[in-house]
Amino acid sequence: MSTNECMKIGFKFLGPTFIGLCASIGCAGLVHAQVWVPMTWQGTVSLVTAGNAPYAEYTWSFGGCEEVVNLGPVIRNGSNFWYDFDLERETGPVFCPMFLVRFTTTAALGTLAPGTYTLTTTSWGVPVATNTFTIPTNSTPSTPILRPIGFASDGSFQIQLTNGVTNVSYVLQCSTNFVNWTSLSTNSIGPPLRDTCPVLPGPRYYRVQILQQ
Repeated sequence: MSTNECMKIGFKFLGPTFIGLCASIGCAGLVHAQVWVPMTWQGTVSLVTAGNAPYAEYTWSFGGCEEVVNLGPVIRNGSNFWYDFDLERETGPVFCPMFLVRFTTTAALGTLAPGTYTLTTTSWGVPVATNTFTIPTNSTPSTPILRPIGFASDGSFQIQLTNGVTNVSYVLQCSTNFVNWTSLSTNSIGPPLRDTCPVLPGPRYYRVQILQQ
């Protein structure tokens, strides 16, 4: 098999697979290969509080030859938090789609006592951003609120969730006695929540539960 034939076949694979293929069939004269190299996260982070717990909301953008390979988890040591972004960029003789994608993610920091805390964002273990925030002694955190909208034309009961945090999952639950709760759906801030099969007549109560991240 010629070198050109080997390269034509090899470009169907990525990184080590491509190099391993050429090594196994005895290719010669290979000078290019597709590889993934680490790239540094560049974006913004804002801190918000809901349900007695602060959240770090991240926003960043990347293009067609870049991808996220790992996010988090949140690591805590006393009053210090760390959150890691691992992103990679593909290099070599490849076609990269000409588009820019905007991504967001939210890291839950947990319920915290009053005090000052530091959140360090790292990329491949290297610090790239530091945010300091304070939980006041007499703070009144923003708590998610459920507001009834009413029945839709399809018979479902609609509820609006406000004061929540974007990119955080909330489970809508219902009960008829405040003791036994049934999970109906998982939602985020935005469109109304729906109970598609409300049981009538009789009381029916609703709440949302924040999923642990």
